[in-house]
Amino acid sequence: MSDNLSFNDLNEQAQMKAITGFMPFYGKLLANNELDVMTTFDFDHVMADINRTIKTVSNKTPEEIYSYVINFNSAAIHDLVNELPQTYFDNGNPMTDWSEWYVDEANRLDPGATL
Repeated sequence: MSDNLSFNDLNEQAQMKAITGFMPFYGKLLANNELDVMTTFDFDHVMADINRTIKTVSNKTPEEIYSYVINFNSAAIHDLVNELPQTYFDNGNPMTDWSEWYVDEANRLDPGATL
């Protein structure tokens, strides 16, 4: 397996796996109002659209929400995940667990802070 690939270096199937794996993590951050670190990577300002879509279908199961959001906001999610400084294996799995990645990024932004 290759590693240290950027999101754009992944093939289409691996990109979909990366996005599918990212969505539960993102949904948890949104539910806990913990998107502060994530907003620092929202260069295309797509998070508001993603969040609005999640809130619109919040009466569905998490799996249904993520599937709907991935289909409805595909370009926005692609743009956001592409901006994140995460690396991947060639199958689309992140090299660093998303929760660990988030703590690392928070520490880079505010050393010594606790999440």
